[in-house]
Parts: sequence; structure tokens; C-alpha cells
Amino acid sequence: MRKILCFIAVLLPCACTVKEDRSVCPCELVVRCEESLKTEGSVLVSVIQDDAVVKQGMMSREDFEAGRCVMSVPRKPSLVTVFTGITDMNAIDGRWLDIAFEHQCDELYSCAEYVDLKGESYECIVGPHKNFARLFLTVIGMPAGAEASVTGPVQGYNLMDQSPVPGTFSCSPFIGKEGDEDCVRLPRQIDNALALNIMQKGKPSIKIDIGRMIESAGYRYDDPDLLDIALTVDLSKSSVWVMVADWDMESFSFLEY
Repeated sequence: MRKILCFIAVLLPCACTVKEDRSVCPCELVVRCEESLKTEGSVLVSVIQDDAVVKQGMMSREDFEAGRCVMSVPRKPSLVTVFTGITDMNAIDGRWLDIAFEHQCDELYSCAEYVDLKGESYECIVGPHKNFARLFLTVIGMPAGAEASVTGPVQGYNLMDQSPVPGTFSCSPFIGKEGDEDCVRLPRQIDNALALNIMQKGKPSIKIDIGRMIESAGYRYDDPDLLDIALTVDLSKSSVWVMVADWDMESFSFLEY
């Protein structure tokens, strides 16, 4: 019995000297939104540390809203970016979200939150903002058989900081009989280079600088939540009406080109 007690007495001091360094253990990061998401599609969550993506995951809207976005990441200051509303029209490539050529932008809502992950767990609550604009387009005097496209200089987003990625955007809305209204979803722009192109077989194409006209109407691409735009283009009169957001009839702009 004495030998057993002595053996335990020797073990106990040794066990007490062992100290676990909890700072090297990962942090269990939970990312969620307080409100229901405003759009359909998948949710992409990226955790950035030291300018590198250390964890990235895509999940359904239902799983994200149910609080199932849980990631094990190093305990370091981090930037958490969230993009919601992603469909197969957009492609994910590590640091980039690209809009497929001849496709419109998804109904993207996004946000970024800085978090200092020091403890064993952390809950990051996010509030995504509207990061696309609906362009409601009406063309009066559209020639029979003509085709239209909207082109611009932004082809997607940087997942690291949500900034627009320069590139070629081109989407051809369907324009039917005279006066029909169509919608093209645009990504956040970096300048006023948006153009409406009218192509006719055997005739020179018509290019209308709608980006300049949208800018002249007071539209701002640096708003946290992008507003929608309505354009009425009258080809016979070479004129454009521009309305922004809530369609207040007193706030439209009329421009000639």
C-alpha cells in the first residue's frame, strides 16, 4: 500500500507542472445574420488573415440562416466576408467571384466584418448590403430584327474586400415590341463606362453611353446599398429618361445624346 501511495505522490507533482498553451488552439467561429436574407441562392463565407484566405465555404441559404456556418480558424485578427445570392451564373475562384460572360450579375448582397479572434469561440453577426443594381430598360423605336446588349468594365468582385474586379461585362437583354421593359442586373461599377449597344445586320451599330447619363442623374456607385435604375431610351428622338430608386416622378432626368 505504501508503494502505491508513493507512486501517486510522484505522479501528482509531475501532472501539475504540465500546462497547456490554449493560445495555439483554433477558434470556433460562428457566422450568422440577425435577419432573414433578402435573396435566394447560396452563401459564400471567406475568412482572411494576413491577406490570405485561410477558410472558405459555400452553403445553402437555409443552412446559413439556421446558424450552421461554423469554422475552425487560427486565433488571429481576421476579415470575414459574406456574399449571398450566388447562383451558377457566377464562378468562384479563390479570391474572385466572376460573372459569366453574357450573363447578368446575381442578386448579390455582401458585407465584411473585422474580428479579433482571441478566445476559443466567437460569434460574428453580419448584415449584408445590396451589391447589385437592377437596370429597368425601355427602348422606344427599336428596329425590327435588331439586337441589344449592355456592356461595362466590371466582371465580378474581389472576395477579399468586396471591391469590383475590372473586366468585360456583357449581357443581352431581350427586347420585344416597342416600349417593352426589360431588366438587367448590374454589378457595382468603377466608372461611367456602361453602354447600351444596338446592333443591326448590315448597318453600323449604335452605342449609347448610358453610364454617363446615369451619372448625370446623380447616381452613386459608392452607396452601401445600390439603388435600382430605370432608363427609357427613345431612339427616334436620341433622348434618354433616367429615374433612380423609388421611382419618384419628380426626380427623373432627361438627357439627349
